[in-house]
Amino acid sequence: MADTDLVITRHSEVGAVLADERFVVPAAGGGAPPGSLAWLRGAVCRFSEGAEHERRLRVVTKALEEADPAVLRRRARERVLAGEEPDLAPIAALGEALRVTDLDALIGAVPLAASGYLTGTGRDGADAAVATLARLLGPGPDEEVANRIAVFTQACDATAALVGNVLPLSRRPEAQGCPIEAVIAETLRYDPPIPAMRRVAREEAAFQGRRIAAGTTVTLDLRAANRDPAVFAEPDRFDPARGEPPHLTFGTGRRPCPGADQAVQLAAGVVEALNELETVR
Repeated sequence: MADTDLVITRHSEVGAVLADERFVVPAAGGGAPPGSLAWLRGAVCRFSEGAEHERRLRVVTKALEEADPAVLRRRARERVLAGEEPDLAPIAALGEALRVTDLDALIGAVPLAASGYLTGTGRDGADAAVATLARLLGPGPDEEVANRIAVFTQACDATAALVGNVLPLSRRPEAQGCPIEAVIAETLRYDPPIPAMRRVAREEAAFQGRRIAAGTTVTLDLRAANRDPAVFAEPDRFDPARGEPPHLTFGTGRRPCPGADQAVQLAAGVVEALNELETVR
């Protein structure tokens, strides 16, 4: 019997799926009104494949090249120390790097747009927020504007969740004296802010002894894969000094996250600032 839904938990198997062209990202529908959440999802690289994905990814990569990770870290830290909300400081720091002229409008719109970016169902005001971002990050062809917006929406919730996971772990005894980058790397393994990815089999495939029917949704359990005892010694122990093979939280294979360095440095700046503020209280 063919699988109708499959959960993969082994580190090696998750990596194999992410490298296999037979497994594609779930597509978002197209043809939505410009400036809406559905339009955004239908025009970005995250929900596309092949030449379309490569073309859209170039827009994201070009934007990220303007965002020096070291500068992002410094500005995120400075903004939190100056009283900026920790969830908003990364958005502002990224907006500065990409020369957005109205940071207040950006900070107000990105969280609303991001609320439905992954699922397609956002909070009230998500469509209006996307329209605001299209104005702030335009002008230009729809596809270019949408993928500039994607730089912010993809950074928003994921970075905030990463900060939320790193902060308590950074204060544990085993993290003391470790570089914050090592603490973040181990947090990404130990408690990933995005615990799973999904792929769809675009054709029938024999994979690791299974027959997978075309159209099967494959859930990649990153939390389990990042604690695979075949790869990580004492996988349930938080150890920033472990120096073992990499986690899979930022993906691997065909579609690794293009903004991994920026995300780590933004989170580092925010966590450093929050720990400094905690020390002086």
